[in-house]
Amino acid sequence: MFSATLLLSFATLTLGLSTGDLKVSVSAVQPVVNSIDDIVISAVVTNPTSHDIKVFAKNNILDSAITPSFQVSKDGKDVIFTGLRATYNFDEPSLYKTIPAGASVAVNHTDLSPLFDFETHGTGKFVFNPNTMFQSGLEDNAIKVPANPIDVTVKNDVAKRQLPGISNQKRAADTSTPSCSDSGRLQVLTDSLTYARSMAGGAASDIRAHPDSTQWNSYFGGDDHDEIWYRMDTIAGDLDSRSGKRTIHCTGDTAGACAPNSGVIAYTLVVTSNGAIVGSDIYTCDYFFTSTGTTPSICTNGYDATQSSRGGVILHELSHATAGTADISYGCSNTAKLSAADKRNNADNYRCMGAAIYYTYNCPH
Repeated sequence: MFSATLLLSFATLTLGLSTGDLKVSVSAVQPVVNSIDDIVISAVVTNPTSHDIKVFAKNNILDSAITPSFQVSKDGKDVIFTGLRATYNFDEPSLYKTIPAGASVAVNHTDLSPLFDFETHGTGKFVFNPNTMFQSGLEDNAIKVPANPIDVTVKNDVAKRQLPGISNQKRAADTSTPSCSDSGRLQVLTDSLTYARSMAGGAASDIRAHPDSTQWNSYFGGDDHDEIWYRMDTIAGDLDSRSGKRTIHCTGDTAGACAPNSGVIAYTLVVTSNGAIVGSDIYTCDYFFTSTGTTPSICTNGYDATQSSRGGVILHELSHATAGTADISYGCSNTAKLSAADKRNNADNYRCMGAAIYYTYNCPH
């Protein structure tokens, strides 16, 4: 028999979110600092309801790790995020945080200096727009909570910081190369890359052949066909002069993202120079090999979940690497609800479009 605590935990995890369920406030500890190392931003998420709410706590302001808790700009220009852009296994319990009924959870963001390319933009006022998309799983239940951006003025030191283990060399243009000392895992990476390119190519072809398809309207409705076609075609060719040479690794020790129970399936780290992405590598974690379906398994298990196919995971990560996409929301039912601008900028929309086209033309119905 389940205990009352376990039943509550399950209920709060699966209960859909509604507008007004959460409130957010964000403030800078110091609005003016000498160095980017001194930037500290405090976020408070409040649950005004009478029931506990459990939400995914990555890529939003509940996460103080090296994921994108903010979008940063200066003088109207985006500051490139140089931290972790990841695909997660949503079955991993550690990815969630509970906000008790009538209570708040506070998070301090204290190590933002290596996560954005401040140096390119120079000293002055930076605008931090908090990422406030919350979802309680992969079902159709994501909400975006209103929150005001905040300003932090940096007077002196904006010199570029690097995450541990990340170099800043510019890489020559080339396609992705899987790299692994384990021959079995190397073959999995190679096959997954092949599927990712094929899925993106299929999506690109379908955008041209069926510009008003159900799949297009679900995942990119309202966007420019030519731009999304170009991005899909770039992934299919796996070559973008902006991204440079890329290695797909079978281990993710860099940045310590693949720790046990991390929930990280794979992630991308980009290298910047003069305000542009000049390199990107992709790292896969154990979840990729142990908890993620093969691409043909889409035919029997569907494709909504991030972990539904390895080819989809690589396609997702390649959208980060080639187009600099963000992680706004996950799961195909959630991504279909985004605004046109967010669809264009959300990596999982590319995965979902590719998977949907694969399912339509390769799976028996």
